[in-house]
Amino acid sequence: MPRPPAAILHRELARAIVEQLRASAAQPGERLSENDLAGRLGTSRSPVRGALQLLLEAEVVTRQENGRLVLRHLPAVGEEIGSTDAEADAVERAYWRLAADRLAGILPDVVGEADLVRRYEIPRGPVHRALLQAMGEGWVERAPSGTWRFLSLIDGPESYDESYRFRRAIEPAALLDPAFDLPPLTLARLRREQRDLLERAEVASPREVFELNSGFHLALVQASNNRFFADAALRITRLRRVVGYVIALDHGRLAAQSTEHLAILDRLEAGDREEAAALLLRHLDAGRASKARLLADARLKLEGLTSAAQEASGLTPPGRAA
Repeated sequence: MPRPPAAILHRELARAIVEQLRASAAQPGERLSENDLAGRLGTSRSPVRGALQLLLEAEVVTRQENGRLVLRHLPAVGEEIGSTDAEADAVERAYWRLAADRLAGILPDVVGEADLVRRYEIPRGPVHRALLQAMGEGWVERAPSGTWRFLSLIDGPESYDESYRFRRAIEPAALLDPAFDLPPLTLARLRREQRDLLERAEVASPREVFELNSGFHLALVQASNNRFFADAALRITRLRRVVGYVIALDHGRLAAQSTEHLAILDRLEAGDREEAAALLLRHLDAGRASKARLLADARLKLEGLTSAAQEASGLTPPGRAA
């Protein structure tokens, strides 16, 4: 039986819940509240309940005899949550093909589901669910007559540079917020993760590197205890994830990134938030040009890989006449 479309939302919320728990240094046995999680994620209790059911099935949380939900353990960074059946695999394939084609610039701003079904030779159900997942992440929306409209996405060097300028404005400011409080357990976890990544820089996958490093930045912003900083950081992290798994690793920067992260943690542990913010600013500037170049290279590669499929699909890429 096909899974209902709501399963995509539940899966995304389950990931978001794990991100929130990891950033707050939640420990096994900590009680989880539907109301609290719904407030943090900006949604209602009903979808949160569905997400918690997935976490129950994955044994991330457990239900006590009194009915209360508590954290059992946090999954490893990058570990998938939810079903891994054939339907979920088809949705995942459709999602990443959609993202790759959009990054390559070969999909128009408005596209129909039927066009995508023909292009990818994937049943309509998984294509629809992939679009729902993208909608939940904020880079596509429903349009009239069964079509979908792509929204702002970090899809090229220019938009990636815009995202860096935005992060440059909010991340150091988050460290200086009067309510900033990085729990010692979170600081210890971040230090452990970055030291481990530093030792394994040559063998770590792009996905693992992205999750650990984006998680580092997200945890620091969430420690500001400023919901506006936290919401903005979570949204831009989701948009960055689309390209974070696609672009190649800059092996020349991997060790430096972790070293810089550890230096920021050292200053935070010493209570010197001003110096930590200055180090964070220099860290963002150092990665800015490198990531823009890698994204440009990835886009050219994607364009080459998909050019033949573009001719066969009949889809009109942006800026070209049909």
